[in-house]
Amino acid sequence: MEDKPQMKQKITSAISSGDLREVEKIVSDIAETRARKEKRSLYEQMNTALVKAAFEENQPELLSQLVEPTKEDVSIFARRAAELYREERDEAWFSAIFTLADKLDRKSHQSEIFAEISRDLVQAGVDTGDTHYIEKGEVTLNQISIRKYRSAILSEIVPLLIQYGQRYQNVDIMQHALQALSEVGDISKQSQLHADVARAIAASGIESDDIHLVISGIRSATEIDQKIRRTNSVADIVDAAWRSPLKKEIADIEYIMDALSRIPEERLTEVLAILTEHLLDRQRDKKQIYTRLLRLDDEKPWTGQTLILEFLKKAERSGERWYLEKAFEFNARSMVEAQLPIEEIVLSGIAVVEKSGNPTILLDITPLIEESCDIAKAAHLYRQITDALSRMGDFYHAIEVMKKASTTTQRINAQFFDTSVRLIKEGIRRDEVELIRENILAALEIDIADSLVHQAVTDFCKEYDFDEVVGHIPAIKDLARLHQTSDTLISECNAILIEREFIRQRDPSALVDLVSLIEDQTLREQAISAIVINMARIGVARKDRDLLRRATALTCEIMDQQSRAETLGGIVDQAAVLAVEDGDLELLHGMRVLSTSLLEPDYCLFAMGKVIHGLIMYGIEQLSLQALDEATQILGQITDPSLQRHLVDPLIEGYVRVGSLQAADRLSHGGARIFDGMMKPFEIALDLLKTSTPREEISIKIASYVDIMLEYTQVYASPIFAIPMALLSLEIEGEYERTAMIQRILTFFTEYVREFDSADPYEVMAYLMEGIERATATPQVLELMYRLFEQTGDVYARYSGMYRIVSAYSALGDDERAEEIIKTLHDTIGTITEPSVHAIMLSDLAGLIAGIDLIVAREYLAEAQGMLKFVDPERVSFVRKNLIYAARNLSAVSRQEEDVDWAVEQVGQIADPVEYVDALAAVFDMVSEPAQRKGILSAMCRTVVSIPSPYIRLSMLFDVAQFAETHGDEEEINKLLEGMERTAEYIQIPFITAMTQQRMARMLFSCYRKTRKSTVQQRAIDVVSSIDDDRIRYSMMVQLEQATPQSWKNTVFGRILDCREKIRSGEYTTKDMIALNRAIKVVPDRAKRAIYYTELSLIARDAGQHELADRMLLCALDEAKIIRPLSRRAFALGDMACRIYAEHYVDRSREILDMAVNEALNIRDSTVRDEVYDELDMSIRVVQEHWL
Repeated sequence: MEDKPQMKQKITSAISSGDLREVEKIVSDIAETRARKEKRSLYEQMNTALVKAAFEENQPELLSQLVEPTKEDVSIFARRAAELYREERDEAWFSAIFTLADKLDRKSHQSEIFAEISRDLVQAGVDTGDTHYIEKGEVTLNQISIRKYRSAILSEIVPLLIQYGQRYQNVDIMQHALQALSEVGDISKQSQLHADVARAIAASGIESDDIHLVISGIRSATEIDQKIRRTNSVADIVDAAWRSPLKKEIADIEYIMDALSRIPEERLTEVLAILTEHLLDRQRDKKQIYTRLLRLDDEKPWTGQTLILEFLKKAERSGERWYLEKAFEFNARSMVEAQLPIEEIVLSGIAVVEKSGNPTILLDITPLIEESCDIAKAAHLYRQITDALSRMGDFYHAIEVMKKASTTTQRINAQFFDTSVRLIKEGIRRDEVELIRENILAALEIDIADSLVHQAVTDFCKEYDFDEVVGHIPAIKDLARLHQTSDTLISECNAILIEREFIRQRDPSALVDLVSLIEDQTLREQAISAIVINMARIGVARKDRDLLRRATALTCEIMDQQSRAETLGGIVDQAAVLAVEDGDLELLHGMRVLSTSLLEPDYCLFAMGKVIHGLIMYGIEQLSLQALDEATQILGQITDPSLQRHLVDPLIEGYVRVGSLQAADRLSHGGARIFDGMMKPFEIALDLLKTSTPREEISIKIASYVDIMLEYTQVYASPIFAIPMALLSLEIEGEYERTAMIQRILTFFTEYVREFDSADPYEVMAYLMEGIERATATPQVLELMYRLFEQTGDVYARYSGMYRIVSAYSALGDDERAEEIIKTLHDTIGTITEPSVHAIMLSDLAGLIAGIDLIVAREYLAEAQGMLKFVDPERVSFVRKNLIYAARNLSAVSRQEEDVDWAVEQVGQIADPVEYVDALAAVFDMVSEPAQRKGILSAMCRTVVSIPSPYIRLSMLFDVAQFAETHGDEEEINKLLEGMERTAEYIQIPFITAMTQQRMARMLFSCYRKTRKSTVQQRAIDVVSSIDDDRIRYSMMVQLEQATPQSWKNTVFGRILDCREKIRSGEYTTKDMIALNRAIKVVPDRAKRAIYYTELSLIARDAGQHELADRMLLCALDEAKIIRPLSRRAFALGDMACRIYAEHYVDRSREILDMAVNEALNIRDSTVRDEVYDELDMSIRVVQEHWL
């Protein structure tokens, strides 16, 4: 085999020469190639070259040499060949289509291609008007060997042939299309196309005024197999002809019938009916119609029945009597034996009667029914006539006809039933119940009659206005008596009228009259009860107390005591609503009296229960404890334990809700007397709970009442609700359940107890109560706190809390209760095994009871002093300090020198400097001599500067400074200033250092105001000037009325001050913030940048600009988080936390402090890490104790 380039050259050369033998030779050479892939490649090259030469050089014969082309390629090439044939009409291209198709082995593929080509060629014929293309399309169509493809493509070609025939007035083409339709397999599609062709042929005739073509179209339409399409097609042709100049010709039915005489009689009859229908509808001259149809009937007697039917249909359509009369006339003339079209006669008669309003025609038709049809059809026609007469309002004739229907009816259908019901309702309206019974119901089976009566009566009550119903209640009752279960029927009617709000619009006595027919006492009283309760409901809605009283009086018609009690209970329910709306408690009192008088004692309980429910509802809505108290009183008189248990729970809930709402109301109004009587509803509720509920259920009930109060806390956010919740929770017997409930309550008050560091829920709950304003001035709250502290696990926390309660009682002047608690505590204090705690508790008791019983106080103090020998040496200083505190309280009540001497002696034995200074401060309060105070103050100043821990020393210096400012001289002040200055050098957090310098400056200015020494003033100014913190330095200079240096204007803090007013007023711009941000970014120290951003954040937050505040705080955090080393980063974050805490933003401060602690965790050196921890902890304490 030659190589590829040579073969490609030979292929090109052979094709260029146009010699088919050369091409065939090359094909033979390629066929000898063994490699299939190579052979396929060569064939593709040759096919590409052949196709290109064939189409570009107009050589269609080359297409015969294609080897193994695909179906897609053959389809494309055949379409191109057909297109070239349409353009050039070169037969060679037409032959090429078949040559190409022969290249395909499968007949289905060939058929698909021929179908497409044949459609395209026919379309070309339509476009050009040249039948040559249509003929060629037919040639191609004939090559389709598979019927399915021929059928499918004919469905597309026939519409094109119709289009051609209409466009070019070529009827032959359309006739040809008709012949081709037999090959369309789908009968429905075939019928549709047949109808389209028939209409097209007729349309050509109409357009050319050729009636023969129109008749040809009709004839063609009659050949359609599907009847509906056949008749519709004929009707369309006839309609089009009537709307054209051929209307005279199409009106000549006789001529058309003669022209179509060869078609089957059935289909000829269809054409006759359509022609007659259009003649009757379109010809206005009735004389001409009559003449033409009469002649047709004479000459063609077989048309008579069709003409009669069309006259009847026309009468039905138009309602004109003339057509009905002519139908009867033609029927009389008919010589053909046929069944009378009685159904059409009835329908046309109904139409004529409805138009004319004269029922005599229908009455004349009625005798024909019995003669002309069977019983079932007769019943149906009688019913139709009855319907028509009924619609006309001819009730009595309708009844007569319906009687015939009733006697002939074998099977009741829906139409018969509806007609009968309609007549019965009209009979009620006309008070002709007896007539209804005789003519309709008497002939029917009893069950059917019952169904008709039931439907008619209930429909009458549903559909007719109330005046009609009231006017015909006697008829309703008479008809209902005919029903086997008349009691149930009347009861249902009563329910229907009540549901329609009859009582709202009409007097209820009509309903009472209606239900009086009910013989069964139970059903009758149930109906009366429904009326009564509805009267009560409407009376409440209208605030019509007269209607409410009438309802109550009507209960006397109810003899059964149980039913009367239930009905009265329903009235009480409604009365309670009115009482709540009007705030009229007397209404419920009246209902209570009436219930008692109308019911026997055994049945009065149910009504009393309803009264109690009403009082509870009134109490909750009106916040009336009086109503609830009355409910409680009535409940106590009920002897039925089951009813009591049923009522007590909503009553307790009522007290809880009223108590909660009253508390909320007092909160909204404020005032100092908020706790007066607040606990009373809850105490009553608790008493009811404990006396009426089994012990095992108390905890469950308490949980539900707590849930109610928690609902109110969502609306009225206040910790005051925790007080009654704790009152109830403490009654839970189970320790774990009780503790869990207290913890659950506390979760709703997290923001109030977040700062309290305790895990004991009882202690936290007491703390929460203690923090409520004026709560500790209320004995009930104090007692509740006392009970909470009794449950506290930690001894020290328990006693400390009770001591505060004692102090509160003393402040209230209730020394008796305070002394009682103190002595109780003293009696139990022996259970404390730790000597130091024992001694401290005794000393605290001594201090507390000093103002009540000084002798007992001294005994307690002596007892505490006796415990010192058992105290651990490490704790003895702290215990002695507490003894001195107790002595200070005793001295405040009765000052004695020996107490001072004893206190000084005890101070001398304290080794710890911190406890020593605190103890001296207590002794300082005990003495009044200036010399003594000076000595004590000097000792405090000497000792405080020697405290080793910088932060503890700093805090103590701040405390001692308060004494020095008031009682000290310049020497003591200087000592403290030196101590503060040295201590500040150890502080790593800038804000605390600035606080210290601020305190120093204030001490100096205080000293200056005493001494008026200019050197002291200048020293104070120098201290202020040395404060590194811009904000504190600025605020001190403003307080000291010092002029702001001009150099500040260009500093970063100066710019912050300039922008402060804009931020506060909300007038700052993006430009302002960008400029300020750039100024801060210039500062080289990141810690300083963090401070500036923090100050900006605080300014913005104070101004309510929270978005700006958050953005500035994020900037500060971004600066602080990249400070190195970690210790300095932690101090920078701690400094931010202190500044934010100082402005009372506690939550945000804690978040940042947590960040600082997290950074400290990463410090590897444990010594440094501990120092950072300590400083972070102490810094916040210093701010808490000495800034806020």
